[in-house]
Amino acid sequence: MHSSRRKEKHIHIYNESGLRLPLRHEDISGIILTLLKAYQLSSCDINIIYMADEPLREMKKEYFDQDLFTDIISFTMECCEDYLEGELYISLPRIRENASRYHVSIRQECARILIHGFLHLMGYEDGNPGAREQMTKLENRHLEECGYA
Repeated sequence: MHSSRRKEKHIHIYNESGLRLPLRHEDISGIILTLLKAYQLSSCDINIIYMADEPLREMKKEYFDQDLFTDIISFTMECCEDYLEGELYISLPRIRENASRYHVSIRQECARILIHGFLHLMGYEDGNPGAREQMTKLENRHLEECGYA
């Protein structure tokens, strides 16, 4: 049943935030396609949902038992040899705030958060300083590969 879908790349982008996306749909898809190639994944089914703060905060409470604002939540449905399926829920208000805090463009921060979420889909974690440092190095490398460094 999955065999025919596993030969294709499905990237779905939804904007439920009420705000304008800082990147065009083609740019967002381009980042994902670059990452798929970097990790030798030939197919995917990825939903990217841009949201406002409060709905994402509610998801953080429901699924992680943490009552706090977050920039991204990632859910991996399947990750195997050459196929990745998952969902990325991204807060546009957090992206804007992070960009201001770290003195980077909103476009660059949007790309970084997208890359960060993809790495989570691939199984990378950032729960301790060593893992966080490894993810940041990968994010920086991929930002450069995607033209957002």
